Amino acid sequence: MQEFYICKDSNLPTLAMEIIYDGRSDYNKFYDAVQNSEITFTMTNMDTNVVRVANAPCYIKLREDNGCVDKYLICYDWKKRDTRECGRYKGEFTIHFNRIKGETKVYPEGDLMMPIREPLCIIIQ
Repeated sequence: MQEFYICKDSNLPTLAMEIIYDGRSDYNKFYDAVQNSEITFTMTNMDTNVVRVANAPCYIKLREDNGCVDKYLICYDWKKRDTRECGRYKGEFTIHFNRIKGETKVYPEGDLMMPIREPLCIIIQ
C-alpha cells in the first residue's frame, strides 16, 4: 500500500502520482491520450466509506527529470475542506479518455482507475 501523509487543515503538499508506462501499449499514443483526458480524484474514508472528495478535477504536469523520456504526473491541489477531518482515506484517480481529433477510435478506451499496482492510502493527521 502506498501512503501519503498530510496535516489536518493543510493544502500542501500537492498530491502527485506518476503515470507509469506498462510497456504493453503504444507509449506516445497513451501519453497523447492522457493529455487529452478528463482526470478526477476521489477520496473515501476507509472506516466509514464516506466520500470526502468526489470527482474533483486534476491536472497533468511534466515531471522535472533529466531523462530522455518525458514522464507525467497526475496532480491534485488540496482544498482546506478536504483535510478538515483526521483519518485514513482511500484515494483514486480516474482518467476518462476523450477522443483525439482526427482519430476514429478512442485509445485507450473507457476509464482507467489509478493507482493500478497498489492502493493509495491518504493519512490526514
